Amino acid sequence: MKQLFCISAKKMLFCILGLCGFSLTLSANELVFDPLLTINDSQQGRQLVELYFQAENSPDNTFNTITSMNTSGVFDNNVFYTAVYYRILHNIAVAKSDLDAASQSAEKLFEYGQSQQLDWILAEGLTLKGILAARQGESKQAFDYIEQAIVICESIHYERLLARALNTRGILHSRNLDYEASLSDYQKAISLLDESNQHHFLGRIYSNISVVYSRLKDWQNAIEYNQKAAELLLKDDNISYELLVVLYSNASNLMLQVNDIAAATDFSHKSTVAARQSDNVQLIVNALWTEAELLLQQQQMSQAEPIILECLSLAHEALDPLASKQCLYGLSEVRFSQKNYEQATEYANQLLLDFEDINNQDWLLKTHQLLAQIYQETAQYPEALAHLTTYYEGTQRQLFDKREKQIYELQVKFDAQLQDEKIALLTAENNLKAATLEKKELQEKLWVLVFSGLTIGIALLIHRYTSNKKRISTLRSTNKNLYIQSNKDPLTGLYNRRFVNNFVEHNITKTGVEYYSVLILDCDLFKKINDTHGHDAGDEVLMACATRLQNRIRANDVLARWGGEEFLILLALESDELQQHILERFNQVIADTPVEYSGHSLKVTISIGATKPILSSELVQHWQHYLTLADSALYQAKSHGRNCAFIDGAIIEAS
Repeated sequence: MKQLFCISAKKMLFCILGLCGFSLTLSANELVFDPLLTINDSQQGRQLVELYFQAENSPDNTFNTITSMNTSGVFDNNVFYTAVYYRILHNIAVAKSDLDAASQSAEKLFEYGQSQQLDWILAEGLTLKGILAARQGESKQAFDYIEQAIVICESIHYERLLARALNTRGILHSRNLDYEASLSDYQKAISLLDESNQHHFLGRIYSNISVVYSRLKDWQNAIEYNQKAAELLLKDDNISYELLVVLYSNASNLMLQVNDIAAATDFSHKSTVAARQSDNVQLIVNALWTEAELLLQQQQMSQAEPIILECLSLAHEALDPLASKQCLYGLSEVRFSQKNYEQATEYANQLLLDFEDINNQDWLLKTHQLLAQIYQETAQYPEALAHLTTYYEGTQRQLFDKREKQIYELQVKFDAQLQDEKIALLTAENNLKAATLEKKELQEKLWVLVFSGLTIGIALLIHRYTSNKKRISTLRSTNKNLYIQSNKDPLTGLYNRRFVNNFVEHNITKTGVEYYSVLILDCDLFKKINDTHGHDAGDEVLMACATRLQNRIRANDVLARWGGEEFLILLALESDELQQHILERFNQVIADTPVEYSGHSLKVTISIGATKPILSSELVQHWQHYLTLADSALYQAKSHGRNCAFIDGAIIEAS
């Protein structure tokens, strides 16, 4: 038996496995696929579930027990047991920083999914392989695995695993400085989670969002999301050491940015203690780097040096190659402060190659900034200028996205001035070289002049950069507010008519969805509700309907408030067939539960008019016509007693 389904009337049952678990929700049939619930019916299954959850904190004991179970043939001919077995082996390997064993377990899980022809196991294997590739700095390979997993999860409505894959892709986008895409993936993942029983994974995503805001230097939002993460994760008495280290390290960095040194130091100490208790090399290295970075920021180089050296001595055993590179960056800073410019330069130049190799743009820019300082201190001004320019141009790019081209115009004068100053400095350099042939004394005076001019130029650049950054932040906030106001309905929070029309005209053919059905949904006898109970009651009904419909639609569907008591859904379809029972479920989600208002239970129903499936390209060309067809079908539904759905079959002839 390859699939088992459990029916839930009002709530979908979720079971977390590996932060998002083995669970499959088929929204069309309100069915849930959950291997853990399946195996939990037996004594051996319950033992297997317990072993999964204890693997992270007790890897050795878990390994001994799971090996004994495997030897005794517990997993023979049971796909659920076998899949969970491979997942437990993977978690044990990660907890022990054994990269090879973790990779082998992920590959075996993937191959097992292929042999059993089960998409949910394939998706699990691809997600694990993607996460491991990301930890090893193989961004392109990680993207490939995660994208494949996302496609499978979306096709089978495997929302729990989809949330985990989106979280991983968000991390990869963040490393590439694509913060808008990163936040978008995190928000999509959050929309798939249920806080009541998935607060553990939701807390991780909030922590990742906090990291993005900290990189954008938006400290208020960074602190807010880190606090949200802590509130959710600390609900669990058995919180893992890994999560404690992440929480404390992030809190330490944030407190440092707002100059609360005492709090930053306290959180850093807690992070190190938790890491050492875990006996996990990766966590220890991460905590040591947090402690060293705090000391470096305070210019306490002598105290930071032994911590950095310990970090480097352990880093080669860590799963994530970024750890050793961060420690080497810290050592380069220490050597620079000790005026050991040769070693500082050697380490920094090596880091340029390393960060480029793993495509970590954030640390690449930091290294350019460090090299600019080293070269300036050693009077190598052309090299200093080259690295300084790379740093500022790269930092500038972080502030923009494709939809904010108009903001870029604010930087035109900045760029022009930077180019003029570069030309002036290069010209001055040539003059100095010529003057060297004539008189050594004049050369020394001119170098002093160039150094002074460079210092002033850098100061002006920093001033302009800071001023423009504030303007950009204000414009960005204004633009996003204007977008929300013009595209969202203020009462329900759904998209409005303007958004849908624009989506159909410009974006619907880019979604990859071949067919859509246009649905117009109208609240039955809505005027009677307003007349009897008042307009506030009517607003409550509209908001309740919006929430229920929003929870019913899938990722590729589009839901909007069309006007008054009408809603519109663009229903994404895989073929040119639309089953009547799919529409009837929208009727049921509204009618099954009354809306409570001021002590009254208001019975609410909707009527639905729908078109037959339409090609996306056809919908663009004849949008108004298909709206008319859907409206006509709605009228038929109203005429047949309401609380039902009609599909109109009219088709436009090709001209």
